[in-house]
Amino acid sequence: MIKIVLFLTSLSTLFAQIPDERGYIVKVGDKLPEFIMDFPEGYQINSKDLKGNVTMLQFTASWCHVCREEMPHIEKEIWKVYKKVDLNVIGIDRDESAEVINKFAKIVKVTYPIALDLGADIFALFADRNSGITRNIIIDPNGKIVFLTRLFDPEEFNEMKNVIHSLLLNQFLEEKQTLAAQKQILKELKNKSAKDKQSSINDIEKKLLLLESKLNLKERRLSFAQKLL
Repeated sequence: MIKIVLFLTSLSTLFAQIPDERGYIVKVGDKLPEFIMDFPEGYQINSKDLKGNVTMLQFTASWCHVCREEMPHIEKEIWKVYKKVDLNVIGIDRDESAEVINKFAKIVKVTYPIALDLGADIFALFADRNSGITRNIIIDPNGKIVFLTRLFDPEEFNEMKNVIHSLLLNQFLEEKQTLAAQKQILKELKNKSAKDKQSSINDIEKKLLLLESKLNLKERRLSFAQKLL
């Protein structure tokens, strides 16, 4: 019985690694694999740290002509529009040095961070190592893959923008609901608490007012982004 279970597990793993028609070995609904990204500036980001925010991973390289065509669109239509509403956009450059990456970013005029991927080990977590690199992967705040692209197709790119906007809007609505619940709790505390606890209540109220101000700004930015879709 144990041998059968092990065989079935191995078989399942084998089929999970077979690339699809676009070279992907992951699919929508899968969890984001764990990996660490090193950046030319010397810092690192662990993929686990991306949880809680909407994230776009963009696989690229300086020698990729399609990437050069797509990246200015990512910069203008996604990064500049959504970077202040908690969207992560991270480029992952295949097999090139920090010096090459920095020069490449200046040439294509992008300002979102680009990580190194020497040996294409990060790329190989998502797609067959020998397949093409022009790919975008959208991850929701729960760490699930929700959208995959290949090459630069304007129709698919626009669909991706809509997916990103929808995820960010849903996240905003959840934050707004949480704020409403916190304000209700604060109201009840105000009615029940003694005077000696008023200072603590005032501190909480200030924090909630600050959060409300940030959410109002986020709402305006999302409304503006909606008009650009």
